[in-house]
Amino acid sequence: MTETNIEMVFLDIDGTLYADGALVRSGIRAVEQLLKRDIPVALCTGRSVLHAQHVQDELGVPYGIYFNGGLVKSRSTVLYKAPFPVEDVLGIMHYADQLGIPTVVHTHEKAVAFQSIPEQYEPVLRSFDFPHIEIVHNDLDLLRTLPVYQINAFMTPERDADFEQRFPGCYIYRWNPTAVDFQRRKSDKSIGAMHLLEHLGISPQKAVHIGDGGNDIGMFRALGHSYAMGNAQEDVKRAAKRVTADALDDGVAKALYELGLIDAVTR
Repeated sequence: MTETNIEMVFLDIDGTLYADGALVRSGIRAVEQLLKRDIPVALCTGRSVLHAQHVQDELGVPYGIYFNGGLVKSRSTVLYKAPFPVEDVLGIMHYADQLGIPTVVHTHEKAVAFQSIPEQYEPVLRSFDFPHIEIVHNDLDLLRTLPVYQINAFMTPERDADFEQRFPGCYIYRWNPTAVDFQRRKSDKSIGAMHLLEHLGISPQKAVHIGDGGNDIGMFRALGHSYAMGNAQEDVKRAAKRVTADALDDGVAKALYELGLIDAVTR
């Protein structure tokens, strides 16, 4: 166990705190210990607010960075927001519709689809604890009035380069062989983290992030401390300053214990 000067903890959700369809119990207990020590904790995720809220509520965490940095909240207060430009949303959605690619758009408060999601994608949605999707049939003009932070598209990898070339204002984060997130090009978890750290008056050098995905690499580079999960890909591990155990092997709790931020790894 190493004593550190860490004053803020950022935690990814999927593959980090959440694995095999549930929150990892040792991660829950670790967050409880952090909060009892008055160490601020933020969830830092690609999920929407709607998708992350029940996790945040169960853990009692007051801060959230959502949509890979596109929206930052301190409890009910919005600290930063960067939705897609309307023309990008309309362009992506119309092109996906032409190709027969099912999509879901995420606002601050809801997930909306303009046609029913085919049953073949139901296992993918369940495995990622997906939120309720509101179906609004054939009304794409609604997108002119909705602030959209993320678009999910159910498509295979050969389409990725085509979409990124056509819509340079976005980038694609693939989270499943059949599903991607469209994010605003200037979004990154680290951008959201900087806004929250500034709000709290904490130096990035005194913060740690623990995560498992390619969308965590910006955080690893921006903060003074970082851990990749043992279940992360090798390029993600190389980007982090340290590597911990797999999510289901108490990786979050073990990292926090190693840093001296919690007293024990407890299940």
